[in-house]
Amino acid sequence: MIRQYVIPYLVVGVSGLLAACSAMKDTGPDDYLNKARELVRAEEYQSAKLYIDSVRILFPKEYDKIREGMAIMRDVDFSEQQRTLAYCDSLLKVRQNELPTASKQFVFQKDPQYESIGHYIPKTQLTENNYGRTFLQTKVDERGRLVLTSYYAGPKALNHIKVRASVKGGLFAESVAVPQDGALNYTFKDGGRQYEIVRFTDKTENGLVNFILMHLEAPVTIELAGDLNRTYLLSSQDKQALKATTNLSAILTDINRLLNEIRLAQAKLDYLYTKQQGIAQDDSLQ
Repeated sequence: MIRQYVIPYLVVGVSGLLAACSAMKDTGPDDYLNKARELVRAEEYQSAKLYIDSVRILFPKEYDKIREGMAIMRDVDFSEQQRTLAYCDSLLKVRQNELPTASKQFVFQKDPQYESIGHYIPKTQLTENNYGRTFLQTKVDERGRLVLTSYYAGPKALNHIKVRASVKGGLFAESVAVPQDGALNYTFKDGGRQYEIVRFTDKTENGLVNFILMHLEAPVTIELAGDLNRTYLLSSQDKQALKATTNLSAILTDINRLLNEIRLAQAKLDYLYTKQQGIAQDDSLQ
């Protein structure tokens, strides 16, 4: 979210710097450095970097001033990481506060013996309560990755590998074909009935989830495509489960992304602090 503003900010910064430089033809490196310090105080870090770089470009033999600019650049880097840390921390608290309410409709399941990551499953779609039903189940793991699972139960084997969702008027979305692998995607028989399970990730559901979300108020027909085809209407309950799961997925995705950005920003701050301490120690020995 932060990075998407960098490019236009740089464009504005470069334009401003060119205009400023034309008015600073007779100025020296100190003027550029003072302007950079002024911009740092105003938290205009990208523009400050441009003025610091100008000292190195326009005054290549002013070694002391270039080193002075490098010191300001370290301040810029430090301030940028502090701002990133504060921003991510505040947004993280917001998303973490939303998690308890968003996850109330779910059951968290994890088998430590076989799974390193657990899943949130809608209470209405727990497998043990839906055995023998043909339906689309949505669940999300702890990192926010959504999984769409097609369950089929019937008298005949379909060997279905794709799912299509359609509405009146011909609009539809269709998954990528996911062949049986005997592990996550498989078939079995029980009590004379055929059961099939096919799982679709964000790479294979191919827009099915968003299509259904766009047509929550309309009848949505689900077609299972394989050696034989089977169609059924998606229930309102399963639509609402999908909606709740995508909301929880967004929250968990943001939480994990923000935690990673916080760890990265903190690591950079630690590095900059250690580097600054080393430079200060070297200066004291001179």
